[in-house]
Amino acid sequence: MKRNKELDSLLENHNLNEREKGKDSFEPWIGVNCEIHPNDEIFRFVYEHPTSTNPLRDYFADGWRTMYELMVVLEKLEYHLTSCDSFLEFASGYGRLTRHLAKFPGADKVHASDLMPESIEFIKEKFAVNGFYSDSDCALVKFPRKYEIVFVLSLFSHLPRNSWGNWLEKLSSAVEPGGYLIFSTHGKGFAERNKVELDSEGFFFIANSESDHLAGDEYGTTITAPEFVEGIVEKISGIEVVLFQADHFWAGQDVWVLKKSC
Repeated sequence: MKRNKELDSLLENHNLNEREKGKDSFEPWIGVNCEIHPNDEIFRFVYEHPTSTNPLRDYFADGWRTMYELMVVLEKLEYHLTSCDSFLEFASGYGRLTRHLAKFPGADKVHASDLMPESIEFIKEKFAVNGFYSDSDCALVKFPRKYEIVFVLSLFSHLPRNSWGNWLEKLSSAVEPGGYLIFSTHGKGFAERNKVELDSEGFFFIANSESDHLAGDEYGTTITAPEFVEGIVEKISGIEVVLFQADHFWAGQDVWVLKKSC
């Protein structure tokens, strides 16, 4: 990762201030541990975004917004996050959302998984949740248990065609009977706004990884029409689509909810 001395200094001072509960620390008003890993790529994205005038505030606000948007989805299912006994946040990064999940439904009920170096150690130490490393090859991922909720934000919006369906089937296998797999995609609205034409199957992929740790051919920009997603779901036994809503997460990613058969 190419280092940015100004960013590194900002995070070093921020984390010290959070640990010492110093003046203007974020934890008292957000209510969760607000330390940020120095290699957090989401924070770097926010920091470098031209619209961000206060990247620390914007980063924490974005985590809470995602939490709110997830709770809205669960309310539509008449399911309350506080009653969840087992929750997997897959592709969790360095804990932008995880820090909030540690409060609801509770750290002991949350597992987080990612493949970024040092991510799981950081998440487990700072937020007291459970955690395990993922892999770029879904066949090598081993889940320690099955979960009531498996939440996967902005992974399927980056996968190439040759692994897209495999990942959906793999993550579906981690859901316990009666549970839900919730994930997001770039859909038709995203394609229209960006003037992208999907192929005959409703799929588009371009290799342009935002990550320093993942190759572009493994993690680019992916757009999928509902018809493509539904076609993949139909090939996986024991799951069905119970909710779809366009442009739900971040006002630009569609949300899909699949339910596992009892």
